[in-house]
Amino acid sequence: MVFRLSSLILLAFVFLTACRDELKTKEKVQEAVVERLKTHSGLELKDLDITTTDVQFDKNKAIATVAFHPKGDMSVNSGMSMKYNLEERAGKWVVTGVNSAGGSPLSTHPPIAPGMGDGALPAGHP
Repeated sequence: MVFRLSSLILLAFVFLTACRDELKTKEKVQEAVVERLKTHSGLELKDLDITTTDVQFDKNKAIATVAFHPKGDMSVNSGMSMKYNLEERAGKWVVTGVNSAGGSPLSTHPPIAPGMGDGALPAGHP
């Protein structure tokens, strides 16, 4: 009886460990990010290519770098990337935080000069 019980416990442990490793993939992380975007972003996801470019796993947590580009336009200047913090909960990944990872086309432009961008015309403009 003791042998069967210990075998059953070992089998359950192996099964649970194997299931956890199945979660540690870019695809599973990207599913969680897309689900978060559907419910919290207001973006038209059908107009975007969303690619998880990197994932770092640490026990039940992960940090994913996700690139966004207009559909069909993968040029560097047309997109941006974000970092997502995720945690494993109830057998799936859940986004727990979002940080800018840079790469936004707006970040490559110089700052707007005073008086610019507020509807005022440059000095000397008719």
